Amino acid sequence: VGLSPFDSWLLLRGIKTLAVRFDKQQANAMLVAEFLHKNGLLVHYPGLPSFPQYDLHRSLASGPGAVLSFETGDIGTSERIVESTKIWSISVSFGCVNSLISMPSRMSHASIPAHVRKQRNLSEDLIRLCVGIEDPTDLIEDLADALTFAGYSVKM
Repeated sequence: VGLSPFDSWLLLRGIKTLAVRFDKQQANAMLVAEFLHKNGLLVHYPGLPSFPQYDLHRSLASGPGAVLSFETGDIGTSERIVESTKIWSISVSFGCVNSLISMPSRMSHASIPAHVRKQRNLSEDLIRLCVGIEDPTDLIEDLADALTFAGYSVKM
């Protein structure tokens, strides 16, 4: 089964700007990761020197990607953050140009029993972000507002 002519045209049109869009997403993701890290959250992102496999990643990849995750240490806090963002759309789908937020334990991993998630070290409070091409200041301010709503004292 192949693509329809229209889908093929959309693919050809979109591929021309893929590198520019992904460069923007990666730059935005780095700024978001640095902001979260600066505010004391446990951030999982291969672009940060604190990432356990930072050197290995740098030796294998040309960029850190646009997906990151972080832990708050509290399920309720994570839920409040996810639910209170305005720009970030709640979704388990990744790979688009708009910014998405999800809480895997409540969404994509919800069908996995809690004891199995624990055995697999899947944090219940983990928040996953797919960073898009929006203005990074807007993205960070939205996260700052959500963190404040959840009880954090935010440093900009």
